[in-house]
Amino acid sequence: MLTVVRSREFAVLGPLVLLQAVAFFWLGNVFSAAAAALILIGILVSGVVLSAAGSQALSAFRFLIRRLSWWHWLWALLFFSDLTFRARDFQNARDNPLDAWALYRVALVGLAAGVLLWRAVTGRAQWLGSLFSGTVLMMAAFPLAGILSTAWSIYPAWTLYKSIELLIDISVLAAALAAAGTAGYLKSLFDWNWVLLAGLQATVWVGAGLWPREALVQGVGTLGFQLAGVLPSISSNGVGHIAAILSIVALARMLDSGARRARVLMYLIVFLASLATLVFSQTRSALAAFVAAAALVLLLSRRTDVIATTLAALVLVTPSSFGSAFLTYFRRGQDAQLLESLSGRTDWWSFGWARFLERPWTGYGAFAGGRFASLAEMGDRFTSSLHNTYLEAALGIGILGPLLVLACLIIVWWRLVKPFFRWTGGELERSLYLEVMGVLMVVTVRSVFTTDLIWHSALPWFLVLGYAELLRRQRRAEFS
Repeated sequence: MLTVVRSREFAVLGPLVLLQAVAFFWLGNVFSAAAAALILIGILVSGVVLSAAGSQALSAFRFLIRRLSWWHWLWALLFFSDLTFRARDFQNARDNPLDAWALYRVALVGLAAGVLLWRAVTGRAQWLGSLFSGTVLMMAAFPLAGILSTAWSIYPAWTLYKSIELLIDISVLAAALAAAGTAGYLKSLFDWNWVLLAGLQATVWVGAGLWPREALVQGVGTLGFQLAGVLPSISSNGVGHIAAILSIVALARMLDSGARRARVLMYLIVFLASLATLVFSQTRSALAAFVAAAALVLLLSRRTDVIATTLAALVLVTPSSFGSAFLTYFRRGQDAQLLESLSGRTDWWSFGWARFLERPWTGYGAFAGGRFASLAEMGDRFTSSLHNTYLEAALGIGILGPLLVLACLIIVWWRLVKPFFRWTGGELERSLYLEVMGVLMVVTVRSVFTTDLIWHSALPWFLVLGYAELLRRQRRAEFS
């Protein structure tokens, strides 16, 4: 038996050693012997590290798949419905709102709504009570007001569908909260969302490999290109947003002192890959959101060793040439005037604000004001929103819009900051806390430059909202 085992080991190790020798000989002809040895060692170490991280990822994925329930699949329907496979201008959107890809989106969202209605008809409508409760109800008030704004909208069909679509998204969140009930089950929804998001990020790099001319927008910034998604189509801003969220989640889980430390290698790979994606996307608002979120996560982690190391690194790096290189990268090759206008956003906002003042109390109809009453009037045919959550909400349903969103955001911040000073939750709630706070900071900073709080499908924001609501319900149950 021992002879057989040794024969098998030789059968594996023999070719491996031979392959290393051939690789070293080839590298030695191109580089020096020392450089060839370092490259070969680096490749071998990378192979071992990636193999170990892949094993951890496969184990985590198998565990997650066994925990998936019907509401996880509804969440996936919303996620996939948000993918874009074509670009169209505002005139095409108005003349032919239900083209083939729009029907794809409507079908997936409609399927999620159908499942919820079927459960309500068959007497399993716990999600209705969950929808009209606490912070979830506050968020649902926005699309409900949007449905009312259909009466005066400049594009009633657009307003009605977009409002119902967002209400369905929030209803799926309510169903997930009602079905999960505990932080343990809700954590599986977090894991599921990050797996889907990581898969989407992977498609960006696949696109860069297969269609580099479309994926690498040339002539941008210090790097000379800006990374974007091809299939599905994802703007550089969208790529940066995904990368910022995944980077923060991976960082938070690496800093977690709980059981997930056993998968720290997997999270390190995700962190490095996502950070590289963020850098290559050259998305300034996403980079600023990541920096702010990373600082918050480090502070809340109470890891004095990591905080001290980070501060020391910043003190050493800031005066160096790296600091100058970072500022050059951050400017992205733009002159002072374009940089101050936030890549032209302030022009959109100024025009949008003037349009808002014409209808400050009613707006132009939810989701229709920004694109059809403002951007179209400016002659911008392809931009779909004003890239600002609060102005978009104001143009949609008047002053009530941003007030509803801000109230919900502030209450979520309050409910999540408060437990930090006097924690009463369990270990699972604590283990999610760091990443929730990090993601909340990312979506808060990005809300000034995007509409990710009120635009289908807003899933990272809804996860944070759901976690805050879960803590509220658990505390309420303790005192009832």
